[in-house]
Amino acid sequence: MRTPQVQHLSAGALKPLAALVDHLGLVPHFKGDAVLHGADPVIRSPHRLGEASGTAQLLIGIAGAAIWHARTGQQTDIAIDIIDALHYLHPTHFVQQQGRPILVDAEHVEVNGTFLCRDHRYVMLEAGPPYVKLLNGYLNFFDCGNNKKSLAREVAKWDSEELETALAKAGLPACRAFTREEWLAHPQGAALNHVPVIEIEKIADGQPVPFQGVSISPLQGIRVLDFTHVLAGPRSARTLAEYGADVLHISSPLYADTFAQHLGVDVGKKCAYLDLGNADDLATMKRLATRADVLTNSYRPGVSARFGLLPAQLAAVSERGIVCMTLNAYGHSGPWTGRPGFDQNGQVASGFAWKEGEPDKPRFSPVFYLADLMTGYFAAAGMMAALLRRSTEGGSYHVKLSLTRSAMWVQELGFLNTTTQSSLPERDSYLLKMTSIESVYGKVSFLAPPLTFSNLTLPNASRLSPYGADAPEWWA
Repeated sequence: MRTPQVQHLSAGALKPLAALVDHLGLVPHFKGDAVLHGADPVIRSPHRLGEASGTAQLLIGIAGAAIWHARTGQQTDIAIDIIDALHYLHPTHFVQQQGRPILVDAEHVEVNGTFLCRDHRYVMLEAGPPYVKLLNGYLNFFDCGNNKKSLAREVAKWDSEELETALAKAGLPACRAFTREEWLAHPQGAALNHVPVIEIEKIADGQPVPFQGVSISPLQGIRVLDFTHVLAGPRSARTLAEYGADVLHISSPLYADTFAQHLGVDVGKKCAYLDLGNADDLATMKRLATRADVLTNSYRPGVSARFGLLPAQLAAVSERGIVCMTLNAYGHSGPWTGRPGFDQNGQVASGFAWKEGEPDKPRFSPVFYLADLMTGYFAAAGMMAALLRRSTEGGSYHVKLSLTRSAMWVQELGFLNTTTQSSLPERDSYLLKMTSIESVYGKVSFLAPPLTFSNLTLPNASRLSPYGADAPEWWA
C-alpha cells in the first residue's frame, strides 16, 4: 500500500533536492515550496527510484521557476506525485501513435545484456535499439549469429577485462559489471566520484544577457541548437522546449535515430538535416551556433573536435555567450572518457545493476531505464541554471554530465530493504496520466507533464516535425 507521506522542501525533508538547488545557485531565486507526494519504495528495488526521479523533476521545475521569477518577479510552488515521477523514469514505454504502442524496444535486442566471461565475471554489451553499425560490429567481432546463445558462447571464451578492452578498441560499448565498491576503486569510478552529478564550468567572460521581453514562459526567446541523439540528450532539449525555448534539432540524413526514439523525445522542436561532412552544411551549423543561446551535444568528444564544435570553440564565436551542454557515458575526465556507452552500461559499470540483482547476477532497473532519463533531466536543470547565471554574470558555460555519474547519484540516496517489499509490484503497473497531440503522424500520445505549479502555466509544446522536415534556420 502506498504511503501517504508528503515531503516538503521548505520543511527540510528533501535534502538531496536542497543540495542540488544550492549547488546550481538557485537558492536566491526560488522562494516557493517544492513538494513530493509519497515516498519510496513504490516498486520492488533496493534503490529509491521514485524519489530519484521526483528529485530530478522538481529540480527542473525549480530552475524554471527561478528564471520565471527573474523575468516576472513572480514566485510559484511546485509539486509532483511519486507515481508520476516513477513513470518519468521510462516515458518512452508509454508513447503511442493512433492508439498503438511505439516502443524503442532496446530491452529485446539479442546483443543487449550481460554475458558471463571465462573468469566468471559479467560483461555488458549494448548495440542500442539496435544501431546497425554497432550490431554488425559485435557480430563481426565475435563472428557469430545474432542470438543470445551464440553471443554467450563467444563471450565465455574471454576473460572479462581482456574482452572489455578489446571491444573498446573496436569502438563497441562494453563494460564489466562492478559492485559499487569496485567501481569507486576503479580509476574511472574514482574520477567520477570527485565531480558533482551536474558540473557547470564558466569557460568565457562576457556581458550579462538579461532575459528580454514580456514573458509568457520561462524560456521564451531562448534559442537551443539540439545536436543530440539516442535518449538523454534529446530528452534534455525536449524539456527546454516544454519550458518555452525555440529548439532546433539537427541530425544527419545518414544517421537519424529510430522512429520510436523520435516520437519520444522530439516533441516541441523543429527538426532539420545537416550533413557535417559537407562543407556548406558545416558552415550552416556553425552559423546557427553563433546565434544560439544553448547548444546540446551528446556525441563523443572526437565528433565535436572533428567538426570544430568543442565548447571553447563555440564560446569564442558566440555573439552573446553560449551555454554548451555535453553528456557522455563515463565522464569528462579519466581513462574511459572517450568510450561509448548507453544507459545500461552506466547501470552495470556503476554498481547499480549488481545491487539490483544481488546476490545472483547484475540486473537492470525494474523499468529498464535509469541513466538516460536522469541525465536528461539533470542536464535540463543545469542548462537553465547556467542561463540564469549568464543573465546576471555574463559569459559562456559548459554543463557536463554522464550516464554513469547519474547512476552513481541514485545510489548515493541510500538503499532500501527488499525483504519487506513483497507486496510491491516488480514492474511499473500504476495508472497513467496521458496527453495527446495531433501531428503529421496522426494522434500521438505520451505521458502528461508530471509537475504542477501554483503560479506558472507552461506552454503547449505540441509541434512534432519529421526528421529533416524543417529548414536549418532559427525562428523569425
